[in-house]
Amino acid sequence: MPPVSPPRPAAVPKSWLVGGLVALMLAGYAIVALAASWHKGPSFDEEEQIACGYDMWVRHDFRLETANGDLIKRWSTLPLLFSRPALPPTTDPRWRAGEPYVVGYEFFFQSGNREESLLRQCRAMVVLLGMATGLLVFWCSRSVFGDAGGLVSLAVFVLSPHMLAFGGMVATAMTLCPALLATTWCAWRLMHRVTWGRLAASLVAAGLLVLAKLTAIVVLPIVLILVAVKIVWGGALDWRLGRPRLIRSRWLQGGICAGLIVLHAAVGWGFIWAQYDFRYAASPDPADPGIVLRVRPYSDERDPTVRVALRWASSAHFLPQGFLHGTRWLLGSNDTREAFMHGEWTTGGWFSFFPYTLWVKTTPYLMVLLLLGGGGCWWRRRAAGRGIRAELGGADGPGADVSLYALTPFLTLVAVYLAVALVQDLNIGHRHILPIYPAIHVLTGAAGCLWAQRVRWARFAILLTLAAHMTDTAYNYPDFLAYFSPLVGGPSQGYKLLVDSSLDWGMDLPGLKQWLDKNNPGNRERVYLAYFGTDSPEHYGIQCKRLPGFFDWRPRQVYALEPGIYVISATLLQSVYTYTFGPWNSGFELRYQRTLHNLQVFERAVRIPGASQKLLQQYPPAFWDHQYDAYEQLRFGRLCSWLRHSEEPDETIGHTLLIWRLDAGELHQALFSPPVELDDAPNSND
Repeated sequence: MPPVSPPRPAAVPKSWLVGGLVALMLAGYAIVALAASWHKGPSFDEEEQIACGYDMWVRHDFRLETANGDLIKRWSTLPLLFSRPALPPTTDPRWRAGEPYVVGYEFFFQSGNREESLLRQCRAMVVLLGMATGLLVFWCSRSVFGDAGGLVSLAVFVLSPHMLAFGGMVATAMTLCPALLATTWCAWRLMHRVTWGRLAASLVAAGLLVLAKLTAIVVLPIVLILVAVKIVWGGALDWRLGRPRLIRSRWLQGGICAGLIVLHAAVGWGFIWAQYDFRYAASPDPADPGIVLRVRPYSDERDPTVRVALRWASSAHFLPQGFLHGTRWLLGSNDTREAFMHGEWTTGGWFSFFPYTLWVKTTPYLMVLLLLGGGGCWWRRRAAGRGIRAELGGADGPGADVSLYALTPFLTLVAVYLAVALVQDLNIGHRHILPIYPAIHVLTGAAGCLWAQRVRWARFAILLTLAAHMTDTAYNYPDFLAYFSPLVGGPSQGYKLLVDSSLDWGMDLPGLKQWLDKNNPGNRERVYLAYFGTDSPEHYGIQCKRLPGFFDWRPRQVYALEPGIYVISATLLQSVYTYTFGPWNSGFELRYQRTLHNLQVFERAVRIPGASQKLLQQYPPAFWDHQYDAYEQLRFGRLCSWLRHSEEPDETIGHTLLIWRLDAGELHQALFSPPVELDDAPNSND
């Protein structure tokens, strides 16, 4: 009798294999994002965002910083409702005056709380949002390109340095990214088949979107374009509320879409009121006149439409007071901002800023996958002989629909969001176009069409590109925010190209402390620090003399610059948010020399009996205080201009804190020799 062959093991169902890969990639994303965040201190806005969110939960206070990022504030601070850290007391004058950044600093460093514990609790919640965004990217891509496409898109997402950076940081970007993509995709699906489930999903997504950030208003032109495309090219609408029927009339489809838009707007309005506890007053105790809203001149006063709308909404109590006040505050603060790009400075921004940031901050392997995806779509359509139209949202086979029509929501989101960003003057960070990346990641799933053709060279090209993408991202660990494309020199050259939140958000003081412990034990050398951010050097035990910084809450100190270690944030090195914004110019030089001369006269008078009293009678102490303040700022600006042209940094921390060891000769050249950088025309803000 022939031997009996053992039974073959049952094949693992494909759905289980795909699900396992998805879970594995999302788990890896969570581990890397969390681990990288543990190396970093709070970003410029994190202390304020966390303190304001916790204040909302505990005190129902909507004055500090509202209307922009309410969702991330609420979501990230949920763990604090269990750990119960201490807020500054209600008698604190800064809390009563509604100063969010000061309240955030006090919450982290002056209320007996552990900064690291606060950050880790809140950042863990943001990691969950990042995982949800990755799952959404997979689902959207799989619905159009099948399993292979979904896995490619998810791999690109979890390896994205930007998604890893903001996935481990309390910032509005990580709520706007999933909310905008979900709202766009849910609205598109709803336009084709109206069911109770799709309607509920779309309403929830839209409600969360209005709480994510004020820029959520960009969804309106996105949806209007999608409605137009659907009515012109989309065929019948499948109505499943009540008796199922197909609606072929374009006019009737347009009326239904208009009604759905109104319904979504009403639900979004309800979400806003729910966020503010269905209460108009922003103050937690309107009867206490000492708890106030911050007052400032609002730029919207120059726009009659905005002015009239906000005043009506306030007088009619159409929207909560905290939301309206936060909206006006944001419009005022974003009027004009200082910006730097590739050796140039401006106030108000450039039209080319965001295209430039896309070029220097986007991994080249993402572009390669988009090209492969375009080839995959062409190959699929050529093989089929025609565009294959499958039911949207229900496709699970490879290359289910590779027509431009199926890609409409993602292409529209990217195009509209970029178009709106181009005309804005808020050129302070690449993060302001971060919401386009999840949609781009979905589009890379088109490479799955090539994978499905079972062509060896195509599969090899996809795997090789993903491996290069992973290597490029891993090289930047844990400094994902400082990512710059290898095509422009990588992160080591980043400070010459972009600053502020495109590179430097004040998160590297922990790394500086470790470097100083290793390279300056016992504080043998003097350390001078110019820091851009809201973290506390004192919290880490960094012993240093403070050069001008932003924010700079320390009392004024007057001292000579001596040989030692000079640590300067990249943003301040490029003279952004400083007294000497822009290149060093003839106006700054004239003022520097005049101030230096005045102080030398004063110092000589101090050494002559009676001379100082005579000088103080002629020029009161307030005049000399101003001279010392101006000299400190101008001296720092001149030092930075010399460093920009004379020497590369000796070391960098996280590519954001630049370190030089300067001797007496170098300091003399920087401060007293003819300037190496001298622009002829003074800046307009001099």
